Amino acid sequence: MLLKYTEMDKTQQEMQKIQEVIKKGQNFLVMGHRNVDGDAYGSSMALYFYLQGLGKTVEVANSFPITPLFYFLGVHDEVHTEIIGKNFDAIFVCDCGELALVGKYLEQYPDIFRNTPIVNIDHHNGNKMFGTYNLIDTEASSTCEILSDLLESDEKNITSKIATLLLFGIIRDTNCFKNSLRPNTFAVTSNLLALSAEYEKIIFHSYKSEKLNYLKLYGYVLENLISLKWDTIVGGYVSQTIFERYGIPESELGPQLINEVLSSIEGADFAFLIKETESGERKLSFRARRDGFDVSRIARHFGGGGHIQSAGAYTSESVEEILKVIEETDVRM
Repeated sequence: MLLKYTEMDKTQQEMQKIQEVIKKGQNFLVMGHRNVDGDAYGSSMALYFYLQGLGKTVEVANSFPITPLFYFLGVHDEVHTEIIGKNFDAIFVCDCGELALVGKYLEQYPDIFRNTPIVNIDHHNGNKMFGTYNLIDTEASSTCEILSDLLESDEKNITSKIATLLLFGIIRDTNCFKNSLRPNTFAVTSNLLALSAEYEKIIFHSYKSEKLNYLKLYGYVLENLISLKWDTIVGGYVSQTIFERYGIPESELGPQLINEVLSSIEGADFAFLIKETESGERKLSFRARRDGFDVSRIARHFGGGGHIQSAGAYTSESVEEILKVIEETDVRM
């Protein structure tokens, strides 16, 4: 128990340091990993609006355009693909296990990253602790849960918009409360609902708005299901040709195919999805169906990462090579 309390004290101390950075600073840059998922988007946008509400000058950047799947939140126009400012009091990096995951900015603006304090807020195992300040909680469901705890003492400045963005990240990273949960996750969720987070709006647009062509694509993947190790590993591959056939940009295919369809196949230990991007890269997603399997081991082989039960990566390797790695990697814990 002493270790647990020590960890809690260290977390509280780091929170206090970050709160002091916010109090003293005026100009801030906020970003998540490239090609943001719901948690990176929710946390970075929530922090952006929170800092703005304090009267700070803030910009939020992401090297990839925001997916239209997130447009219903109505804040995507606030995000820039380039960094406009030159001098910042701090850079907040949300939901990144390592700094390189922010993408092109490290090479484009080396002086900014070299000379500016970095606040690293994340929940991934294996975080590289690259920040001047590192608020890392690997037991948290999401970065949005950690950020909610950080901002808890200033609830008067948590608007309905900020609460909705935080809840969005929690819902998306837990797959609507199906994984990576702890008691604090529900405590934070309850508090966000009390702060007028729009739960019904998030659920409707995230889980009750599937278009017919998307469902047809799901059917194609199931008809061409890839099965490995006597059906204990199942997955699919979607090429650019197939995306074009169904009129779906790769960037707009959400996580439902792997979360709700492939991961529900009885008898499988874990599921995977390989998507060919417009640039020719292959985007990999992995989901464990039950405890005892660490799919992040496969993601790390390809330079990616994530959680034990949910992970991903990008690679230029062939589908055949990818499948070989998936089949040969021991993910049993």
